[in-house]
Amino acid sequence: MTKLGIIFALTCANAVWLHGQAIKTNQSAPDTLITLQRGACEQRCAVYRLMIFADGTVIYDGQYFVRRAGLIRGGISPETLSKLVHDLETGGFFRLENNYGYGNTERCKSIEPGEPMAILSVSNQGRSKTILHNHGCVGPIPDRLTALEDKVDRAVGTVKWIK
Repeated sequence: MTKLGIIFALTCANAVWLHGQAIKTNQSAPDTLITLQRGACEQRCAVYRLMIFADGTVIYDGQYFVRRAGLIRGGISPETLSKLVHDLETGGFFRLENNYGYGNTERCKSIEPGEPMAILSVSNQGRSKTILHNHGCVGPIPDRLTALEDKVDRAVGTVKWIK
């Protein structure tokens, strides 16, 4: 009976340790900061800025052509933030160039005038990168960057403040 009790105690301790490890992997690095700024265009595009902090706190600053102007504090779950960071990482964000469409048109198949700009910055685990993106820059790599920007918006649910 003592052997069985010891095996049971060790199994429970191992399960608790593994559960603690799973929780830790869902937490973002303490230096995590994601910002997305969207700029004006000729068609009255929403102009706003988002900041997402490591604890899931979201600060939205609506400026022009948005449903909610001004500062709003919101939040996202640790799981949502972890998935967003993972999506940015697997989407190649840190391997992209720093500029698409402003002086750097190599990756643009064409440039369409009057389109908005976006600035996406990500800091995580000691790395930091900012990309300036003219949405008039059309091509596969700029389209991938647009998809990453849209993931940030979807994670936060920005549509409730801008539409």
